[in-house]
Amino acid sequence: MTPPLPRPTRDPLAWAAGLPDAVTAGFFLLLWLFPAWLGAAALKTGLLMMLVEFILLHATAMIGGTLLSREPGQPMRWRALAGFSVLYLAFILAWCLQFQAWWPVLAFGWLLAGKAALAMQPVPVAAKRERLSSDWALGVIFYLGGVFATSVLPLPRLGLDRAVVAAADLPGSGQWVDRPHTVVAFGLVYFALLSVSKARGWRLPKSA
Repeated sequence: MTPPLPRPTRDPLAWAAGLPDAVTAGFFLLLWLFPAWLGAAALKTGLLMMLVEFILLHATAMIGGTLLSREPGQPMRWRALAGFSVLYLAFILAWCLQFQAWWPVLAFGWLLAGKAALAMQPVPVAAKRERLSSDWALGVIFYLGGVFATSVLPLPRLGLDRAVVAAADLPGSGQWVDRPHTVVAFGLVYFALLSVSKARGWRLPKSA
């Protein structure tokens, strides 16, 4: 039996929700085609963005779920929230030190602010949970699917030739370091799908 398609919403301003991800997808497209325009550090930034995104996906489920787990009249579970926040922040700080970049901390703070804003909206808790659960599930599907596809497909290097990769001086090892055009293609596909899903208001069907 064919599974139901994501349910679109009719919010006339929904396109604005997908705009930041569309801009990010454009960054990865430009990085793949014309990396020299963005400077030697751009490739390292793209790789770090996809690593941080993995942590943010996990944090979205845990932190967002904690914020929305209370019923009206119950106190916020600040201890659990603080514990999760410290755990994820430790991962982010480790990458900041390895890549010599501090902006992932701001991205993590933005995530916390976004989840808190969702929790404070005058919308029924059940609707907030459904939205959070659907957005998280779609993100996981796009992320895991993108990792698999870009790992097995024969992708071209395009502008990311050996000289550009050497100039980026990527730390560590693995496919994303040895073949960085795969993570750039992954970032392009992942953020493009996120942009479309948010602009069109996709929601996964409710479980029975």
